[in-house]
Amino acid sequence: MTGFMGRWKQGLVLGVGLLMAGCAANGSVVNLDLQAVKVEKAGEGLSVAVAAFEDARGEKGRLGVRRHLWDGETTFNVPGGKAGDMVAKVAADYLKRKGWRTEGAPDVMLSGKVLDFSVNAQSKFGSTEITVKTKVAVEAVNKADGSVVRMTLNGGGSQKVFWFEPEDVQELASEVLSESFDKLVMNTKVENKLLRLK
Repeated sequence: MTGFMGRWKQGLVLGVGLLMAGCAANGSVVNLDLQAVKVEKAGEGLSVAVAAFEDARGEKGRLGVRRHLWDGETTFNVPGGKAGDMVAKVAADYLKRKGWRTEGAPDVMLSGKVLDFSVNAQSKFGSTEITVKTKVAVEAVNKADGSVVRMTLNGGGSQKVFWFEPEDVQELASEVLSESFDKLVMNTKVENKLLRLK
């Protein structure tokens, strides 16, 4: 009986130690390097120039936080702290992978405003719930005739993980942004080097 109880206590101490290690790095900042994911090339597209997006969020100092199981939090942000620049980078990367050209004289000038971009994680016993919400207003100006296409792209996603890693947040945020830009491509068409709503 003593052997069983001893192993049980060792297992309990090990489990608590692992949980506490999973909650380490209290007060630190995790920079998320986001990129377009799951993009199937759709052939030759327009030539596009993507300008930096304006960050119109109320809270510009961070994307969100991870609340730790035993108190404390870790802050999520993007390298350089400019969410608008990161969203524009993901947009350009996404469109390039879709077959749109990003070099040379542009057929379309794409700009936008980041209205919402929040990344949060809540750690509980045995799991961490990650949530991402985005809302981006985009404006595409056709060079040939000056016509404008405007659209608001909403995105969101959540994921539960047993063992939290910052890469989980990075992957989910990248997926949500990429799916948002999917909506831009799905709801527009190209006619004579002009971008039009379907």
